[in-house]
Amino acid sequence: MNGIQTSARGGRASLRTAGGGGLRGAVAAEWTKLFSLRSTWYFLLTAAAVMGVTATCVGVVTHDAGASVADPATLATVYGVEFVVAGLALLCVTGEYATGSITNTLQCVPDRARLMIAKSLTVGAVAFAAGIVLAVLGVVAGAAALEESTSDGAQVAGRVFAVAVHLMLMSVLTVGLAAIVRSSAGAITVLFVLLLIVPTILQSIPLDFLTNLAQFLPQAAGTQFLTADADLYGPATGLLLLAAWTAASLTLSTVILGRRDA
Repeated sequence: MNGIQTSARGGRASLRTAGGGGLRGAVAAEWTKLFSLRSTWYFLLTAAAVMGVTATCVGVVTHDAGASVADPATLATVYGVEFVVAGLALLCVTGEYATGSITNTLQCVPDRARLMIAKSLTVGAVAFAAGIVLAVLGVVAGAAALEESTSDGAQVAGRVFAVAVHLMLMSVLTVGLAAIVRSSAGAITVLFVLLLIVPTILQSIPLDFLTNLAQFLPQAAGTQFLTADADLYGPATGLLLLAAWTAASLTLSTVILGRRDA
């Protein structure tokens, strides 16, 4: 890896970080690894297909004359696209454990916090950029499918930005979960349980405390942020809750990674 030099002293090898190392070098390495894989492009193309198809379907079945052309894109994000993008984030971590390349990664970037930050920055940046493109695609598909709709430029731009932020935070949250679980199957299971199963179970129990608790889980928080629905606690609180879940996932994974893979 660029910036890493190996020297031998007394028959033992040690790694020395040369110029270009640190966080910048770690991010560059993660970027190279991410875009050297064909699966990255497959995931992004799949996300585009899911957005186009789902937004079109939502537009067809929506008969609300007051619907925004951005509504299909936001619903498609919550009920499909976010899982595809999360799958890409997941494989950035679990793929290294599956192939054993995580050993080389940890040798080159022994600081666990720096490694997790580098992975999060890389995956988050890709998810954000992809989110802008996907949201615009969803708006176009939704506008073409809706019978009647409203189109406010500022509102649409805000929703496009919200989709990108939502996908970015969900991706970083997934990076943390993947580092904790380490296996693709396990991480996918935990993600689905956290986002879908647990909220469903809590809402099915006739106890107000548990029903209310479900509204503060990542999926509900993300939906509040995306749809700008103020009936519960509004988009600003939704964004803060989703960011808090993401920070907790990243912090916990960093601590566990340092203790388990030290």
